[in-house]
Amino acid sequence: MKNRLLLTLISTLCLSACSQSITRIENELFSVTGKKYQNIYPSTHQGSGPHHAYDEVDFLLPTEKKVVEQGMISFAHSGIDKTFGFEYEKLLSPTFEISKGNVGHITWLGHASFLIQKTNGDALVTDPVFGEFDGYGWLGSKVIDDLNRLGEAPIKADQLQFVTGVMVSHNHYDHLNNDSLNGFNDGTTLYLPLDTADDVNYQQGPIVEMGWYTQTQHNNTGLHFLPANHTSSHGAFDTDESLWGSWLMDDGKHKVYFAGDTGYSPIFKDIQQKVGDIDVCLMPIVAYPRGARKMHMSPEDAVQAAQDLGCKVFIPWGYGTWALGFEHVNEPLRRLERAVQDMKPNFIVETLLVGQGVNYAELLSASK
Repeated sequence: MKNRLLLTLISTLCLSACSQSITRIENELFSVTGKKYQNIYPSTHQGSGPHHAYDEVDFLLPTEKKVVEQGMISFAHSGIDKTFGFEYEKLLSPTFEISKGNVGHITWLGHASFLIQKTNGDALVTDPVFGEFDGYGWLGSKVIDDLNRLGEAPIKADQLQFVTGVMVSHNHYDHLNNDSLNGFNDGTTLYLPLDTADDVNYQQGPIVEMGWYTQTQHNNTGLHFLPANHTSSHGAFDTDESLWGSWLMDDGKHKVYFAGDTGYSPIFKDIQQKVGDIDVCLMPIVAYPRGARKMHMSPEDAVQAAQDLGCKVFIPWGYGTWALGFEHVNEPLRRLERAVQDMKPNFIVETLLVGQGVNYAELLSASK
């Protein structure tokens, strides 16, 4: 009976409204309860905090402090101008270059978007949002400045025609964008958490929905959909009706892990026990103060999670594209540097500019 429960359930549904199929890969152990999905563990951080000594540290320069009053409509108001003293142009790589031949490379495309070019030639992208929010997110951006990008993305999807797979971690507007998705080449497979297909208008290729601790094969790369501590919503009344999670890309030589949005919990130790140590971890480090710490990681949380995962290379993301958290945009990288100094993790930290890439295969080989 136990072995049967662990079996993955796979079904294919043909949509009458469109020509492509949706394949569902489910795990009975983590089925939806009622109509709502739930995290496997509660977050380690409950309430509004503070949760760590760093919460009381002032990481800002005097020239970055500007007090602002709360308006009638605000988003994550913290009493300060969260972008004062921030220059988006300085976050952009001056040597941005995308090439199909960059195997063994990871390139940061802003926020949660990465181009992962495996050593086997497979090219995949995570959470592509290359413009402003769409749908209800677009409406919100018209009245809330924090929902607008701080600068243009360095690339559009139609410049990534060699990409054959796209993975989305969850359906929040800074991670799922239909305009960006539909710019990819015909035949590109879209990988989604369970029950997220209703939120996309995707015509480029097949859709695969996956549950926690399930896997499939994308060309020569094994794709695992893994848990995270987060939530989902794409409308006013659909909170937690679709799944959320993280992705692992395993080509048999290197494991690359993309955490998606997540809070810290014992889930990272569970993941390591099931998939083993991970070579490269792409970890979020933003939107963490106040009650958001339950579903977002601070930099020190991300360092601890990467240690739990047995990571060899740590690449942070999230900073500088939107001001969605309570913290100033300049704080997360400084807080990460402090955390690394104090915690002394046994992995390499690679901090990237938007559009900057790193040859992770060479980095891992040199570190042996």
